[in-house]
Amino acid sequence: MITSNIGSDGLRDCFRDPIPEIFEAAILLADAASAHLKGDPERADGLLRAADMPIIGEWLDSIWLGQNNSYRAIRKVSGLPPVLPKADRPKPRAASPAMKQALVSRDGFHCRLCGIPLIRTEVRRTLNRLYPEAARWTGIKASEQHRGLQVMWLQYDHVVVHSRGGETSMENLVVTCSACNFGRDRYMMSEVGLRDPRTHPRSPSWSGWLEWEGLERILPEETRCHSALVH
Repeated sequence: MITSNIGSDGLRDCFRDPIPEIFEAAILLADAASAHLKGDPERADGLLRAADMPIIGEWLDSIWLGQNNSYRAIRKVSGLPPVLPKADRPKPRAASPAMKQALVSRDGFHCRLCGIPLIRTEVRRTLNRLYPEAARWTGIKASEQHRGLQVMWLQYDHVVVHSRGGETSMENLVVTCSACNFGRDRYMMSEVGLRDPRTHPRSPSWSGWLEWEGLERILPEETRCHSALVH
């Protein structure tokens, strides 16, 4: 699998190495999408439930809820941009639909930091509509959301954080997972001991990465997002 590769500079590629169950859940979700498209909702339902693994939730919670400071310890770094008043921060804050499409086309359906497979919000919402119990997403609490879909939730992350003047641009945005995005929170990469993913690109290494297309095939063709990296 993927390793953090802590270098002599003390920086890491990601907060915590992905666990094998994340990739197992991705395979189950891919099989669920295939079963649905083949007209077998009962099998799809069972596969979606199997991908909802508590152990994945424990891995995710240790990062994005800050339950284990050893994974995301904040350190003092000098010379960083100051936090700007909200009125002075670059606009817009969020990427446009066209920019999101371009980011996925460039970065693919894998986190630029830890390399785990990703699924766009539009796909997750479709799965939840089709299978509301098996692909559960009933509230804002972590325990109320499908753990496999939760950890693979695709994010558009500012490398230079927006509150410190980071622009919403192709040059400053990368595709990440929910753990790496929410775990970093408002801090700069160096403050949480992470390498800049723009200068230290990551390549996924799990067995199914070449075929992983974020389950986009369950969406109507006109709403799908395509990556130049998918073979």
